Amino acid sequence: MKNYQSKQNLSNSISEAVQTLAENVQTTLGPRGRNVILHKKDAPPIITKDGVTISEFIEFEDPFQNSAAQIVKQAARKTAQNAGDGTTTTTVLANAIYQQARRHVLAGTAPIEIKRGLDKVAAAIVDELEENKRPVESLEDVRHIATISANNDSVIGDIVATAIDKAGNDGSVQIEEARSVDTTVDILEGFRFDSGFVSPTFITNERAGTCNYENALILVADEKIDTVEQIFPVLELVAREGRPLVIVADQIDGQALAALIMNSQRGTMKVVAVKAPKYGEERKNILKDLATSTGATLASVDAGVLVKDLALKDLGLCKSISIGRAQTVVVGGKGDLEDVQERIDTLKNEIALCDDMVLCERIQERITRLASGVAIIRVGASTEVEMTEKKHRIEDALEAVSAAQAEGIIAGGGSTLYRIGRRLGSRESLGYDDWEMDHPDQRTAVAIMREATKAPLQIMCDNAGESFDLISRQLHQEGRSWDFTKEGVVDAYETGILDPVKVTKNAVLNAVSVAGTLITTDYAIVEG
Repeated sequence: MKNYQSKQNLSNSISEAVQTLAENVQTTLGPRGRNVILHKKDAPPIITKDGVTISEFIEFEDPFQNSAAQIVKQAARKTAQNAGDGTTTTTVLANAIYQQARRHVLAGTAPIEIKRGLDKVAAAIVDELEENKRPVESLEDVRHIATISANNDSVIGDIVATAIDKAGNDGSVQIEEARSVDTTVDILEGFRFDSGFVSPTFITNERAGTCNYENALILVADEKIDTVEQIFPVLELVAREGRPLVIVADQIDGQALAALIMNSQRGTMKVVAVKAPKYGEERKNILKDLATSTGATLASVDAGVLVKDLALKDLGLCKSISIGRAQTVVVGGKGDLEDVQERIDTLKNEIALCDDMVLCERIQERITRLASGVAIIRVGASTEVEMTEKKHRIEDALEAVSAAQAEGIIAGGGSTLYRIGRRLGSRESLGYDDWEMDHPDQRTAVAIMREATKAPLQIMCDNAGESFDLISRQLHQEGRSWDFTKEGVVDAYETGILDPVKVTKNAVLNAVSVAGTLITTDYAIVEG
């Protein structure tokens, strides 16, 4: 059976769903945000301030409202996937933009022109955010960013900063569950390269979008793998061992990939296919280094060692491995330490004899990859519920720091977005004449975004029981934010009230995208 809804009824359904979703999520926003209790039938209740968890929990009985809510959730997820944080901000902005735009549509403004105008204004806001950003300059910046992203938990902020500091510039950080209530940071040898799984069907951690295994066997091949005959002997051997298998190869596709996906999805064995990084000679070198680091025998047509002929002893070993869409981290490779050091020494000698600056940099990258560390945050908690919630906050903090280091930071607490919004009415400040608003209704988007950019700051004020009007009047100077703990205006960069610009940019773009989509939707057909 199919249900139909159009025009005004659908508009009402969308409005109510988006508003309800935002109201439930936004209570967690800011340093004075509140916890939310989530209780599924036949399961213990969860108390959390995590916007992602709350958003995913919410469902509507009305199928049209549920569809609208799911669309907003997709936008929030996209922000989290691209920037590692910002789901609550995306949801809040999407609601504010949609509700403002809807009022103009009901007054007779053309929805499609509003959408076109919103896209242009969003691009201008992103440009302005880029102008306002600063680089992450110290470990203290890292600590502040991690603290804010972990729902203002300074203990987690300290732990994350310590882990990042211990790992070093070329290292990485992984999360494991501890066997005690204490959370600690350890450093292990690790090997990281910029390439990930061949197919997302191998993902084991949906929230993080990664495939994670412990005590895995690793097959390293400078060979194209596309037939079942190539991998069947190895799969048989590994299946008897009952351990995960990671295949890193020049290329994995065809029947071979289909067989691996089928085994993974059916639960027959834990397996993942990883595409080798880089190209040509650089790829061959990385595969050789990975084989050395893990104790694997490199399968290579040039060397006369084929994948189909590999024995169990030819597979490498590692303590754990985390594989994302574009990065793989191997922790605790079981390669012979003397072999690893010998390779590092050989590479150092190559640098000493190298005259090509680009080649020298590539060799140095290989040395760093072989010698770099991986910091392990072992998360301790008293209960499973506490463990899950704590791990989520640490994941959020790590992602936020990564985003900040990649693209820079801005004054946080909603102040930068608020100031940019206040300037939207000025033709000079944001290049208003360059927006090419070629239809009068497109200019409505300026007023919509001027109001919507207030939303994050306004909600933080509401959650803290403070007056938005009084606080906002004091935030006109660049780099200033409101400290809800000290209840005063402060220099955001000195006090650490910071946001990764990547998060704010993605929140704006995705919120505008989903609001524009919903505002131009007049008809819905839902099966059920």
